[in-house]
Amino acid sequence: MHRFVFMKKPSLFLLFFLFPVIVFAQTTPEELSIRAFYEQIFRYHPLVKQAQSLSPMAQQELRMARGNFDPKISTDFNRKQFDKKEYYQTFYTKLKVPVWVGELQTSFERNQGGFLNPEEITHPAGLLAVGVGVPIGRNVLIDERRNVLRQAQIAQNIAEAEKIKLINKLLINAAKDYAEWYFAYYQYRFLKTGYALAEDRYKAIKQRLMMGELAPIDSVQALITLQERGIALQQGEVDWLNAGLRLSNDLWIDGNVPVQIEPNITPQIFAINTSLTQEATLQDLLAYAQQNHPEIRKTTFKRKQLAFEERFQVNNLLPNLMLNYNILRNVQASSESTQFNFRNNYKLGITFEMPLLLRKERSKLQIVRIKQMQIDWELQQLQREVLNEVRTSYNEIVTYTRLLQQQESMVNNYLILRDGELRKFWAGESSLFIINAQETKYIESQIKLEQIRAKYIKAQAILLWSAGKPLWE
Repeated sequence: MHRFVFMKKPSLFLLFFLFPVIVFAQTTPEELSIRAFYEQIFRYHPLVKQAQSLSPMAQQELRMARGNFDPKISTDFNRKQFDKKEYYQTFYTKLKVPVWVGELQTSFERNQGGFLNPEEITHPAGLLAVGVGVPIGRNVLIDERRNVLRQAQIAQNIAEAEKIKLINKLLINAAKDYAEWYFAYYQYRFLKTGYALAEDRYKAIKQRLMMGELAPIDSVQALITLQERGIALQQGEVDWLNAGLRLSNDLWIDGNVPVQIEPNITPQIFAINTSLTQEATLQDLLAYAQQNHPEIRKTTFKRKQLAFEERFQVNNLLPNLMLNYNILRNVQASSESTQFNFRNNYKLGITFEMPLLLRKERSKLQIVRIKQMQIDWELQQLQREVLNEVRTSYNEIVTYTRLLQQQESMVNNYLILRDGELRKFWAGESSLFIINAQETKYIESQIKLEQIRAKYIKAQAILLWSAGKPLWE
């Protein structure tokens, strides 16, 4: 139902043409701002939760890498008895405590039996050993454990950058859906207003025709205008409803319950952010993008991972020389002969290993260095593309800001023209055809204004996205 506001004199029908004001009687609309839209997505969208799971996963991978430094205990017990003879009984347990370089180790063994190698026989109370294992050549500066740990630490930063990238990608697509819904709503609103004006004008023309005040051709012209606007209104309504359905794809509430956009939900009037058109804003965004863009951060951290991998592969070119030293003591009542003695009671071992040609090791090192060059080239190109994308998006923001100012002026001018034609019509100097044409241009200019606003919404989101800024902040 529509309510019209008009003057009472001099004629009830004539004044349908003058400055009609339409107020739609409907339920109070609820506005959905793009900020609230982002917050709803960030809190409840399943893909956001999926992206947020990357950080806990990286933390678990780091925990797994630290597990290489966990102490380990091992025990071995064997006993053989056959034909009423006890061949042997052996017991051996060892504790290893990995440290940053090498490992601490302690062991206890007790071996008895008539068929054992004399070297393996211990005191009946057992033999205790305490010592260290230290690499001398390879694995002094870095080893596989430290390499895996360092890369897992860097992987946390990569996961955080990937999380921002995925959420931003979701939000930039959502921003485009919001902009299309915003435009579809206001287009439908203006088309509905235009249709109501044409409908009321057609009714007024018919009444005046019956009274003999107008020619029959005027009613045909009014009917054609009504039909044209009716067709446009139906298409505009479908576009609005479908845009709302597309927007609903991104809306969820707690418990992964989908939310549907209802007809009484309307977009918020969008305010222009004039600070985005300042040169200082562009320089700030360029500086931010160069340091914090998710793709640049990911690539930079991957480069750091390769740096640790290179150190590890260089380390593998060295000979593997391992020194193990343990001091020994019989486990029994204390006496001078059973105290730890570094010169007499010890076990010393040296292990040496080295490939003669090192072809595998040298190839692995060269592969890592080639990957480093590849990622350097990728990073160089990526930085250029990101910075140019920021500049491109900034230029669009500046352009749309100017277009909005010009289009707002054009809307006001079309309104002046339409109202002028109405006054000329009553003075007998214009026709209904010209009035309808001016009014159509006025409505089209309003729709064009909202279309530019919708493009501005997209451009603003793309500008922040191109710089890598989290859109939800």
